Amino acid sequence: MQEDPIIQRIDSYLSGQATPEEEAALQQWFDELHTPPLDDSQEDKAQLGERMYAEISDRIGITPVVKKFQVSRSTWWKLAASVLSAAIVTAGGLLYKSRSPQKPPVAKLIDVYTRKGQLTKIILTDSSVVWLNANSHFRYPEQFGANRTVYLQGEAYFDIHQDPAHPFTIESNGYRTQVLGTTFSIRSYPAPNIYRVTVASGKVMVCRAQDSSKLAVLTANQEFRFNGNDSTELVRNVHAASVLSWKEGKLTFEKDQLSEVLVSLENRYGKKLVLLSKHKAAMEISGTFDRNQSLSDVLHILSKVYGLRQQKQTDGTICIN
Repeated sequence: MQEDPIIQRIDSYLSGQATPEEEAALQQWFDELHTPPLDDSQEDKAQLGERMYAEISDRIGITPVVKKFQVSRSTWWKLAASVLSAAIVTAGGLLYKSRSPQKPPVAKLIDVYTRKGQLTKIILTDSSVVWLNANSHFRYPEQFGANRTVYLQGEAYFDIHQDPAHPFTIESNGYRTQVLGTTFSIRSYPAPNIYRVTVASGKVMVCRAQDSSKLAVLTANQEFRFNGNDSTELVRNVHAASVLSWKEGKLTFEKDQLSEVLVSLENRYGKKLVLLSKHKAAMEISGTFDRNQSLSDVLHILSKVYGLRQQKQTDGTICIN
C-alpha cells in the first residue's frame, strides 16, 4: 500500500527536498493559522513533532509511520503547518460529508406475473391486500417509504390499509388512481384498450398520470371507464360486489363490451379467442358464470343469448362472429 500523500509531503519537508512552491504554500498555510514560530530546542521540537505526527495521523484516519527525524530548527514550523493544515482540510471534508444531504436508498421493486387461468394474492408490507387477476403484471416496492406507489398492467383487486399520511397510488396505462383506505378494482389490459376503475367501498380519485389532472372522484358502486378506441370517458353506477367477484372465481359482466368479455374468457381459460365481426366489438354483454362452467358452456350461452357464432380452428383458436 502506498503512503498517504500527507505523510509523503511531511517527509519531503523534513528531508529538505521541498520545492520553493511547496515551501511558499506552507508559509501561506502557516500564516493563515496565525501560529507563532516555535522557540523550543531542536530536541524538544523533534519530540513534539513526532507526537503531533502521531496524534494528527490518528485523527485524520491514516496509519502513522513511526520515524525518528533529524531536522533543523527551520523545518519544524513547516511540519506543524503541514500537519495542522492537513488536519483542518480533512476535518473540513468529514464535516462536509456529514452535512451533505444523503439520498434515501432506492427501494427494491418486486415484479409479480400471472399466467392465463391464474389468480394470485399479494400481501404488501403495509398490510394492504392485492388480488392479481390472470395474465397480469404487478410491480411494487419491497418496502414502502414516504409514498405508497405501485404499478399495474392487467387487472387487480385492492383492499388498501388506511394510512392518511401516506396515500396509496396505482400507476397504470397512463392513469393514476389515488386512495386512502378502500376496496376497488383496476382493469387495464393492453387489449381491448379499455381502462376501468371499480370501487366497492371508500373513495378514490382518478387522474391522468401525465399532468395529474383530475378526471373523476368515485365512491362505492361507481366505475370509471375510458375507451381508448374512441377516447370516451364515462362514470357509471354498477353493482361492485358482482363485478369484482372474479377474485372468487366467478365471471360477472355488467353491460361490458364483447371485446372485454372475450379478453376475460381468454385469461380465464387460456384459449385464443378472435372476434371476426368488428362491428360487434362494442356489443354490451351481461351475465354471471360460475367457476365450474367450461369455456364451451359459456360460449354456448353467449351464442344463444346474443346471436353469436363460434368456430374452432385446427390450432385451437376459436373464432367468434
